[in-house]
Amino acid sequence: MNTAVAPRKANPSPLRRYAWLSLFGSAVVAVAIAFGGVWMTRAAVVVAVVGGIVACVFAWREVRVTRTTLMAQQSADSRRMGEQLHAERLQHVRLLQVLQSRNGELRSKLNQSRAEAAQLAITSAQLRGDKVALEQQLAEQQASAEAEVVALPRRVSGRGDGADLWDGDGAPTVVELQALANPPALPGDQRQHA
Repeated sequence: MNTAVAPRKANPSPLRRYAWLSLFGSAVVAVAIAFGGVWMTRAAVVVAVVGGIVACVFAWREVRVTRTTLMAQQSADSRRMGEQLHAERLQHVRLLQVLQSRNGELRSKLNQSRAEAAQLAITSAQLRGDKVALEQQLAEQQASAEAEVVALPRRVSGRGDGADLWDGDGAPTVVELQALANPPALPGDQRQHA
């Protein structure tokens, strides 16, 4: 909306021109006949007054026409501004409706997200509870399994070479490595383990 007001300048009109002509014409005639006798001076005053009255009549008509024109322009401007304001208000109403519908959509998405978050929190709590229960069961089973398993030491006879130890199912045990590092000196002598 453009709020700048264009400067209004009065256009030259015939009424204004007639007013100036009557004023100047009566002034010239009054000056011309004023140099005569007393009656001529009085006639010059009458001519000047009549010329001034005629000029005033033309000026008042010009003012009336100008005022009517300006009021019509102002009325048209007001009507145009009212239409623009009405169009702007309609646009604002449409924008407000769009924003309200978008706000409603966002609220419903927010409610759905909150419901999903609550459901996920419940699921998370259930999973944490299941985890604790499973950890407890695992600890119980490990405790019972550890209590039943007894590790027996393995004895190596000392016969065979180191290559036989590595050819089996897996790497040699610590006991087998000790047997390789310290072979028995006498076959009859037995070592006692602590």
